[in-house]
Amino acid sequence: MRTVKKMSSAATIAVFLLCCFITASTGSQADCDVYAATGSSFTVRLKHVLKDSDSLRWFKNENLIFHRRSKKVIIGKNDDVDSTGSLKLTQLTKNNTGRYAPQIHRADGTSAGDLPSVRLCVLDRVQKPNVTMTCTDKGHVNFTCSVGQNEKITWFMDDEALEEKEKTLTREIKDVLKARFSCNVSNSVSSEISLPVQQNCYATLQKPHVTVNCTGDSEVTFTCAVSQKDNYVEFKWFNKENKQQESGETLTKKTKDVVNTRFFCNVSNPISYHISDPAVQNCFKPSFPTELLGISIWVFIGGGAGLLILVIVTATVCCVRARRKRRI
Repeated sequence: MRTVKKMSSAATIAVFLLCCFITASTGSQADCDVYAATGSSFTVRLKHVLKDSDSLRWFKNENLIFHRRSKKVIIGKNDDVDSTGSLKLTQLTKNNTGRYAPQIHRADGTSAGDLPSVRLCVLDRVQKPNVTMTCTDKGHVNFTCSVGQNEKITWFMDDEALEEKEKTLTREIKDVLKARFSCNVSNSVSSEISLPVQQNCYATLQKPHVTVNCTGDSEVTFTCAVSQKDNYVEFKWFNKENKQQESGETLTKKTKDVVNTRFFCNVSNPISYHISDPAVQNCFKPSFPTELLGISIWVFIGGGAGLLILVIVTATVCCVRARRKRRI
C-alpha cells in the first residue's frame, strides 16, 4: 500500500514539475525586453553617468559577472564594458539569455539606487523554409511550410498575404491552377521566405492518338491514348459530324454500323485540352465499296440512275417528236 502511495506521490510531483517547466519555458520569451540573434553582439546600456571613483558591478540574473572599482577590474575583463560602463556581449549563444542588471556604489559606499535592468533573449535565426505540395483525391491541394517551433507563418499567394497562419494551407485545385504560393517564417530576430510553388496536380495534356482493336469482325474498340494523364482527365468521343458519341477512354461499336465512320477523341482537364486525328475501323472491309474518293458510293449510284432516267426521258421525247413530224 505504501509503495502505491509513493508511486502516486512521485507521479504527482513529476506532473507538477513538468507543468512548471512548460510554464517557465513558454513564459520566458514573453518576459523578454530585447531579443538578439545567436552569433551577434549586444550592448546592455548603463543608464547612469559613471565616475572614475565609482564601483561598477554587472549581474546576470543573480550571478556577478563583472566588477570594477576605481578603474581596477576585479572580476571580468576591461573589454567587457565600454567607456560609459555599458556591458558588451559578443558572439551570443542561448546561454546568454537572462536578466542583466547594473549596480553602482559611490566612493563613500553609498548606492546609486536601483538602475534599469534588461532581460535579454537570444534566439536562433530562422532557416529558409520549403513548401511541399500534396494532391488529394477530392480535388484539393495542400501546401505545407517547413517551420520550427515558436516561429510565425505568413502565407502568400501571388505575392499577396493571406489570412491563414497554419503550417498547412488547403485550396481547391480549380481555384489555384497557376497561382504561386510561398510562406514566410519569422521570429523576433529574423525572417525568411520560401521559393514559390505551383500546383502540378493537373498536367498539361499532349495531343492524343486513337488506336483501333478488333474483336473478330463484329466489334471494334477505339482507345484514346495520351502520354500525360492525371486523375482529372476527361475523354469524349465525336464522329465526323461532330456529334458526341460517348465519354470514356474507350469506345466500342458494332463494326457494320461504323464501316466508314471517322471518330475523334477529345481529352481535357481544367488547364488544357486536345483533339486527336480521325480514326476509322479497319476490322471489316465490304466487298462492295461504300465510298469512292471520300464520297458515298450511293451518291454515284443515285447520280448515275438519275442520269440514266434523264437519257431515257430525252430519248422518248425525241422519238415522239420524230413521229409527229412524219405524220405531218
